[in-house]
Amino acid sequence: MIRRRVDLAAAIAIVVANMIGAGLFTSLGYQLIETPAGFPVLLIWLLGGLLAFLGAVCYAEIATRLPESGGEYHFLSEIYHPALGFMAGFTSATVGFAAPIAAAALAFAGYLGGLWPDLPEKTVATAVIAALSALHALHFRAGLAFQKLATALKAGVIVLFVIAGLRVAAPRPVSFNPLDFTAAEIWNPGLAVNLVWVSFAYSGWNASSYLAGEIADPARNLSRSLLYGTGIVIALYLALNAVFMRVAPVESLRGIKEVGLVAAQQIFGAGGGHLMGGAISLLLVSSISSMILAGPRVIQALSATVPLLRELSVTDPAGNPVRAIAFQAALAILFLQTLRFDTLLYYTAFTLSLFTVLTVAGLIVLRRRLGAPEGYRAWGYPWSPLAFVLGTLGVGGFFMVRHPLESLAGFATALLGLLLYRASDQSK
Repeated sequence: MIRRRVDLAAAIAIVVANMIGAGLFTSLGYQLIETPAGFPVLLIWLLGGLLAFLGAVCYAEIATRLPESGGEYHFLSEIYHPALGFMAGFTSATVGFAAPIAAAALAFAGYLGGLWPDLPEKTVATAVIAALSALHALHFRAGLAFQKLATALKAGVIVLFVIAGLRVAAPRPVSFNPLDFTAAEIWNPGLAVNLVWVSFAYSGWNASSYLAGEIADPARNLSRSLLYGTGIVIALYLALNAVFMRVAPVESLRGIKEVGLVAAQQIFGAGGGHLMGGAISLLLVSSISSMILAGPRVIQALSATVPLLRELSVTDPAGNPVRAIAFQAALAILFLQTLRFDTLLYYTAFTLSLFTVLTVAGLIVLRRRLGAPEGYRAWGYPWSPLAFVLGTLGVGGFFMVRHPLESLAGFATALLGLLLYRASDQSK
């Protein structure tokens, strides 16, 4: 029997918390390497937000029509073929959640280092993953309550940060007027690569679809959670990045991972900035928690169909996928111990885009096969899925040229999933 224990507020919190994480508090420093500060950077965040919202619009219809947990694993299996669904599920189970958990944990440790510089970064990152995984494994409802509270605090702190930044008396000379920039400065060669950074920051807009089988009243709440959650995050992202550039010198942000800490020191002074950096590190806990909550549902659904992995699908009496949670934690810790932070971000963003494109394109297949649904319908169909697919493919193609190693690693991960599917299919 399906336990539909996740209400609308919790589903929105899962989307918001998945999205607002390491990408928001780290991406800007890398974007400024190739893009002028001000309007060109905000345009990148706006374009990334538009792509994310178009994806959410399409996922909302797909998830409402196919309301079972597993995300792309379930969707692509139903729309195309179980082999493609397995590849997507394998990628989500490995790259989709474990790698972003590792990146967010490293960012958490980096910000916490602003308060206590002598803390060993990887040890701290490992500890936070282990502690939050234990919380979600031991008690589902306690973990869900923690998620709601942590996400509410996260949004509140970001709003306060934005208000404080807008009240700075002597802002930096940065312009958000498009007329102050040339076309070459706005549409520069680094835009596509920077969109990859931004797409990583926006990843998670589909988070509630991974728990579709546990969401109460999915016909109404699935689409609302995806759209409301994504809309909230777009507004917060634009406001916060504008504040970062408004209060801090570009030279102090360029190439820096802890951009929030630099901006906080400009607003609140050295002492207050370190405290704010500590607060930002706590906000990242919400992101790690939400991914630990959503990711194991993919692993559980995937492993239930594979004899070699069936032990990972075992749940406790309350239906909590405890073994999948432990497996994901171990994989995330392996990633943070072996990969650099920027490599994690590039690898994750590109690899995830492969299957979101296929899923959104699957909306057209569903419409042709089943006709228009009676309930929620994707806004702007068929232009919304076409715009998402073409936009994401364009960014991905440019990224492949600029970063071939990370691109090959993404394709290799998907291919490994196919090989595992073939091996498991032959063992049945």
